[in-house]
Amino acid sequence: MKRLFIITALFFCVAMAETAAQGMREIFINAPDSVFPLLTRINREDCVDFVDAGMRARVTNRLGGKSELLQITPVYMELKSSEYSTMQLRLLPFRGDTIIAVARTVCAEACDSRISFYKKSWEPAPVSFTRPAVSDFFLSPDSAALYMPKCDIYLVKLSLSPSDEALVAEYTMPEYMNEEDRAVVSPCLQPLRYRWHGGTYVRE
Repeated sequence: MKRLFIITALFFCVAMAETAAQGMREIFINAPDSVFPLLTRINREDCVDFVDAGMRARVTNRLGGKSELLQITPVYMELKSSEYSTMQLRLLPFRGDTIIAVARTVCAEACDSRISFYKKSWEPAPVSFTRPAVSDFFLSPDSAALYMPKCDIYLVKLSLSPSDEALVAEYTMPEYMNEEDRAVVSPCLQPLRYRWHGGTYVRE
C-alpha cells in the first residue's frame, strides 16, 4: 500500500509539471499580439516546436529581423525579441491563483527595464512594482552622497529569475559614463534582490 501511494504521488507530481509546462507554452502561443508585437502566432508556435525538437528556436519576425526563444520551463521563459530587446515571463502565485510577471528590457549602451503583471487572460493584474531610488543601489550613504551627482540618468535593469521567484534590479547608468567615472562609481554599487511575498516583491 505504501509503495502504491509513493508511485501515485510521483505520477501526480510528473503530471502537474507537464501541465504547468503546457501552461507556459499555451500562455506564450495564445498571447495577444500586443504582448509580443514582433511575433506572429505562427512564429510563437514555431519557437515552441523548435525547442521541443532540441533545435535553436530562432525565427524571422514581423520586421524581418530575428527573434529567439532562449529558454522555456514550466514557470519561466526568456525571449530575445530583437537585437536590442528581451522579454522574461514568470508565473507567480497570487491570491490562490497565478499571474504572469513580464519584464521588458531594452539595451543600447546600457539596459533599462519595465515590469508589468497580468492575469492568465492577459488582463492587467492588481500588482505593481516601485522601482528603487538611485541611492538604494549604493553600498553606503557616504558613497551615495559622493557619487550620486554623476548619476543623472535613471536606468535600471530588472531580471526575473528562472530558478526561483526572485527579482534582481541593477543600476546600469554607469555604462554611459566615461571610463574614469565608471571605474570609480561601479565598485560602489550593488544589485538589489527582491523576493515574492504576499502578492508583491519585497526587498531582501
